[in-house]
Amino acid sequence: MSEKSGVAWANADWDSAATDERVEGLLAQMSLDEKIAFVTGDLNWNFGFYAEGVERLGIPNIQMADGPAGVRINKGDVHEGKATSLPAPIALAATWDPAQASAYGAVIGAECRATDHNVSLGPAVDIARVPIGGRTFESFGEDPHLQSEIGVALVRGIQEQGVQACAKHYAINNQEDHRSSVDAMIDERTMRELYLPPFEALIRDGGVASMMGSFNRVNGEFACENPRILRDILRDDFGFRGWIMSDYGANHSTAEAANAGLDQEQPNEGFWGGQLRAAVDDGRVPEAVIDEKVRNILRPMIGMGQLENPVGIADFAVDEHHAVAQAIAEDAMVLLRNDGILPLGGVGRVALIGPDVDAWSAQGGGSSQVRPTRGVSPAEGLRRALGDDVEILVEYGSDPVTPGALLPGADPVDSGFFRAPSGEVGLQAEYWANPSFEGDPLVSRIDGRIELLHGFHNFPGFNAASARYERLPTELNAQMSARYTGTLTVPVTGAYRFVITSLGSYTFELDGRVVTRSGMAEVVEHAAEAEAVIDLAADEVVAATDEPRPYGWGGDGGQPDVEIDEVVVRLQAGRAYRIRMSYAADHPSQGFLLGAKLRLGWVPPEGVLSPNAARAAEVAASADVAVVIARSYEAEADDRPSMQLPGGQNDLIRAVLAANPRTIVVLMTGAPVDITGWGTDPAALVQAWYPGQAQGDALARVLTGAVEPGGRLPLTLPVDLSQTPAREARTYPGIDGRVHYDEGVFVGYRGFDAHDLEPAYPFGHGLGYTTWEIEDLAVASSDGDDAGTATVTVRNTGSRSGSVVVQVYAGDVTAPVPMPPQQLAGFAKVRLEPGRSERVTVRIPRRAVSYFDVDAHSWTPATGPAEIRVGVSSRDIRVSGPLTF
Repeated sequence: MSEKSGVAWANADWDSAATDERVEGLLAQMSLDEKIAFVTGDLNWNFGFYAEGVERLGIPNIQMADGPAGVRINKGDVHEGKATSLPAPIALAATWDPAQASAYGAVIGAECRATDHNVSLGPAVDIARVPIGGRTFESFGEDPHLQSEIGVALVRGIQEQGVQACAKHYAINNQEDHRSSVDAMIDERTMRELYLPPFEALIRDGGVASMMGSFNRVNGEFACENPRILRDILRDDFGFRGWIMSDYGANHSTAEAANAGLDQEQPNEGFWGGQLRAAVDDGRVPEAVIDEKVRNILRPMIGMGQLENPVGIADFAVDEHHAVAQAIAEDAMVLLRNDGILPLGGVGRVALIGPDVDAWSAQGGGSSQVRPTRGVSPAEGLRRALGDDVEILVEYGSDPVTPGALLPGADPVDSGFFRAPSGEVGLQAEYWANPSFEGDPLVSRIDGRIELLHGFHNFPGFNAASARYERLPTELNAQMSARYTGTLTVPVTGAYRFVITSLGSYTFELDGRVVTRSGMAEVVEHAAEAEAVIDLAADEVVAATDEPRPYGWGGDGGQPDVEIDEVVVRLQAGRAYRIRMSYAADHPSQGFLLGAKLRLGWVPPEGVLSPNAARAAEVAASADVAVVIARSYEAEADDRPSMQLPGGQNDLIRAVLAANPRTIVVLMTGAPVDITGWGTDPAALVQAWYPGQAQGDALARVLTGAVEPGGRLPLTLPVDLSQTPAREARTYPGIDGRVHYDEGVFVGYRGFDAHDLEPAYPFGHGLGYTTWEIEDLAVASSDGDDAGTATVTVRNTGSRSGSVVVQVYAGDVTAPVPMPPQQLAGFAKVRLEPGRSERVTVRIPRRAVSYFDVDAHSWTPATGPAEIRVGVSSRDIRVSGPLTF
């Protein structure tokens, strides 16, 4: 797809002698102050990241759009701030289809042009190292070859529209936990074989115009002032001739960053601008260094025709782009399990259950969030697909999912257990825009649960909570206070463990007995002598315990972690306990980016089910089939606290499965979740990712068989964190500010294979509605960059058309360093009608049978022969044969 309107945009051709000549002509006319201003970006609220051009020379402003799941429009009067919300990049990776990536990129590029942006801040090609990484959904999975193939095609799609793509986050950016300060301690081989190849491919094969430096340190130095990765590797080794900007606030110096190779501070954090001019004047930064930065920025601007063909505001193909989003979503959905219930047919009554089933709103939060041109909910799509003769019963089954899901601790107490003084379900909630409850509350309303995560996650356009959750105003983002009042009634007599997650001060009252935390002080119980004891009645059991913090949770940039307090009380069934909780976000760290952090969670006695989940289970029992659509909350700035689904959704799934074994579970998540604790397997399990604005129609067409689920896993689904680098603090999230990449190249399926671990579902796995044979393997050797080729016959042996991803792995090579048992060498997506066959050839890059020699600082072939394995997942190999090289 292309919307170039007849203009012949350049892509990789911008790096040419003719372009260099024009660059030198403009550079010679610029004053030093103009050069300094050009390399010093700013935060322009109309665009986001921004740098002012030089109008007298015809150099346009640099106007950047957040990505990478579409165009995030800051300026609300441009198309009402709406653009096509595409499926998350991890979903695009699940298509295993570069053609889909090219179409995805073309949509982004065309909509950037039409919304007055000339740089798209994407794609992200950060390897998924741990399953709970906050931005896993923004990238393309765990394998560098798959990342490279999808990323290159996407970059080409963007830049063919005359818009620069920006590869991020360079480099070794694999966690959000303390992202602004963490030091990634990594050896050169691991860096070169696993984490840097996608960036290299985007340069060599995609002609990417720009790069974004990451927040973190790499082996002791911040990425944006690290000459080893900015100059030695990116420029000298990879040959990059575009420009390198810093992420928001990721630059920490003036002369150091300038001399190391950073080209633009973005936005202006105060280290460049006047300070950079002073550094030039006093000789700490040569003017020649400034000139080279300007050259690097001008080169793609001129070579891609951005001076002659500036961006502006124009119409774009809304319907066509929506269709692209739907096609990619359908092709990305991975059918993990199916006992034959899918495709759906012959049903008269369907229970559709989940917190977002009547909205399209399952998407990632943070800077990648896009306000859609339209949205199709699962309920709407399923009604359209099944027709009027099928009754669809909609139940939420749980409270809305909010950013508070990123807090550690037990699930929040469900709204169904609360009653406000008015008798409504929930609690009376009051919010003040100060930390001392002064004056009238800014907001007074009924809230279902006590759960807040403000600051960054409540910025306009960053909060991806369920659509039915009413966002609180941004006046409450920083220091604020809140009070919740009502009653709590439980259905079972027993011991209830309340778990309070907080940053700041709180008072928790239950029937007049009080527990408080003041700032960072210890918990104090005001109604009894023993610490942290609430004595509700003489015969009630009371205790307090400490819960270890889950893996992977922390603030950012060294900010303090939350406190987790526990109080166990014995409650009587049917009794309405008066509850009151007062909270102040008054910790000194709380402000612009770090706001309220509070949750009242609990662990009730076994068998206690929330009223919301119980009602959903009753509806499921009355239906021919139940479809549960669960979702996660994922966003930049925080990793997830665990692999668990948030907000009681695991309890919901268990209850529905117990009520109706004909249950289909659909996961709208951007990363792996724990699927092992539901008591039994669902009849079908679909990994739908964050499917974008057409998610309802896409899901319905997959479930009903109008289309095949075309996706294959771009990452391994582990059973639990013990199978990953998140198994210990040293390797994730780090100790004393350092995270050690001790696992080396054994990440994802490489680690599972090397350590003989059984995943929940393996890399590359995905079922369809037809069957396939792969046979007649022929392996041939080659010269040059390719070690050889693998050719197989692919046959559709089923009764309907479909697609299969032919996956080629190279393994069993001999080298003086530990090698993965196998590595993805290539792949091809094949679509065939029933009974048809096709001969398919896949290239095997020489690097797939090589290793990076740290002594020679170059790639060295391993000792052959290699075993070439061809299959439909990393654990489902159909044919194999030797390759001599």
